[in-house]
Amino acid sequence: MFKTLKTILAGILAAVIVIAIGASVYTAFAAPGATIFQPQTASSGNGNGGNGGGNGNGGNGAGTSALDIPASSLSAEEAASLLFMREEEKLARDVYNALYAVWGQQTFSNIASSEQKHMDEIKVLLDRYALTDPALDAGKFTNPDLQALYAQLVAQGSASLADALKVGAAIEEIDIRDLQTRISQTDNADIQQVYANLMNGSYSHLQAFTGVLLNQTGETYAPQYLTAEQYQTIISSAANGQGNGQGNGGQGQGGQGQGGQGQGGQGQGGKGLAASGAPQANIASATTLHGTVVSYDQFGLSLTLDDGTAFYVQLGNPRYNQSIGFAPAVGESVTVYGFIGNEGSYSAVTVTMDSTGQVYAFRDEMGRPLWAGGNGNGNGNGKGGGGNGNGGGTH
Repeated sequence: MFKTLKTILAGILAAVIVIAIGASVYTAFAAPGATIFQPQTASSGNGNGGNGGGNGNGGNGAGTSALDIPASSLSAEEAASLLFMREEEKLARDVYNALYAVWGQQTFSNIASSEQKHMDEIKVLLDRYALTDPALDAGKFTNPDLQALYAQLVAQGSASLADALKVGAAIEEIDIRDLQTRISQTDNADIQQVYANLMNGSYSHLQAFTGVLLNQTGETYAPQYLTAEQYQTIISSAANGQGNGQGNGGQGQGGQGQGGQGQGGQGQGGKGLAASGAPQANIASATTLHGTVVSYDQFGLSLTLDDGTAFYVQLGNPRYNQSIGFAPAVGESVTVYGFIGNEGSYSAVTVTMDSTGQVYAFRDEMGRPLWAGGNGNGNGNGKGGGGNGNGGGTH
């Protein structure tokens, strides 16, 4: 359905960050005396799904600004990335405003406002690095490919409300993949922070569009650009005992924004998808791998094993990975303890950094994801679109 979209951005979305894993057999869930890094606060899983009638945007996060991080030298690739991202966020804003004018669906207006904040974040970096802003008037683009894409998406979304919501979801999928790639292409901490904030916002937007699609049309969205497992991880994070916004959202707390992790619910309510208490898989046959990090794409690691085999290790929820400070460097040796999951992918229970001995835990001894958060008794019964909270640090 989005063939042209896929063609235009294929080259941009190609380089995904992955990580290879290094030496020595790891025979226990965690080595004795090792420090296991987990989130500072664990969800009880009793999140209130709430009567999610609102489509409120998340609060304005009050966390660390990108300007609080020292500037670094800017490569030509990093400069081109910032210029493109400024217009790509504008594309999302302009498409959503156009589709709101056609359908009057409040979700489009709310997320368009969020995309404006994303544009503003990029503009801060353009000003910092003295780059000329490429943004033109609404519906107009410096990049000719984005200009053509804008016309295509607006036409596609004008066919029906369902098509419009699918356009929104597809744009967010592409943004997530694009940002994963661009984070891997820069070592500037200020740029990495802004891109991470934008990606967190896209997670919430994807959840909102797919939730409204289900509520308004009864249709379940099928991912077009993310893998099924990546998509389900993002969508499930809204149902694991935490709502996805509280109507109009509140002021951000510490950059996370109450609107983004509020109590309003996605309108679906119900029990957390990944928090039933049942094991994710039978890990009796769990194995230990050792290798070197090739890249890290927020969802998992690409490794070169000791025997030279290329191998991908699924980690899970990107927000959880960020919360425990997991940021492996390319070329670093790691030891992974994990198992083959239900979909045939290899999922990590722990990853040990050989150089420091630090152990990062992603699942418990039963194979249950640590980001699932307990029983997940979300009691929401609302049928609204839920919040689109983006309180991601510099918003």
